[in-house]
Amino acid sequence: MSTCLNACFNGCSFTWGEGFPADLREQFIYDRIISKKFNFNRTNIAKSGSSNYIIFMKTAQALKEKQYDIMFVQWSALNRLWLSPGPEAWYNVAVNEQITEYRYRDFYLGKKQKLIFEQTIAMINHDYQNILDLITYCDILINLASVNSSKIVFINGLVPWQNDIHNDLGIDLSASLSNYTKEILDFDHRDDEEIILYFNKLKQKFTELDQSKWVNLFDAFFSNVIDHAPEDNHPGIKSNSLMADKISNYLINNHIL
Repeated sequence: MSTCLNACFNGCSFTWGEGFPADLREQFIYDRIISKKFNFNRTNIAKSGSSNYIIFMKTAQALKEKQYDIMFVQWSALNRLWLSPGPEAWYNVAVNEQITEYRYRDFYLGKKQKLIFEQTIAMINHDYQNILDLITYCDILINLASVNSSKIVFINGLVPWQNDIHNDLGIDLSASLSNYTKEILDFDHRDDEEIILYFNKLKQKFTELDQSKWVNLFDAFFSNVIDHAPEDNHPGIKSNSLMADKISNYLINNHIL
């Protein structure tokens, strides 16, 4: 490339490079690989454990600053939630991660209390609404990027949605839907009329999503982890290389640069 583009990468621990020591992170994490290949002037604002709301807000702020020619946004798990019990204090609701005790000033949750609390939060923080919100986030960011003359690229890190959500329902509702879509529709506890109603609302919302902005819309990074990082179970060297190849092919094939 003749010019050095300013590129910003945002996301969760996958994009930050969790599981790698700093020296290896610079060599093997996918955003570094991409930036070297395309001669990007790279900024990484990803943070481990980020929720999609936090990713959305940080991306919007970065685009507002008008510093970047291209913004890469890696979306995380739908049900991640950050709470703030006080100034610059955070509580990361992460049911599937290791449960530890939590203390903030005079407030304390033991491991058992914390587990019950997070399981309760998970029950009332449903993926159905989180999918609707994610689609809205994408639409807002696409428009903000356009206003500020920036390119934007979305990467599916941990979003578990399936491609049946943009298909028509068949006569056999059960055969028409993936297990995940059945789960978010509470398929076994609703009548057909309700299932059709909520599925069609989800499908209609999905039509607002610009699929051309996505590298791997239904092929989550998490689902393609083929090896692990040196220090934990985050994507390893081969997994990051595979993700970098997918992004590279997307940029080239879609004439993004």
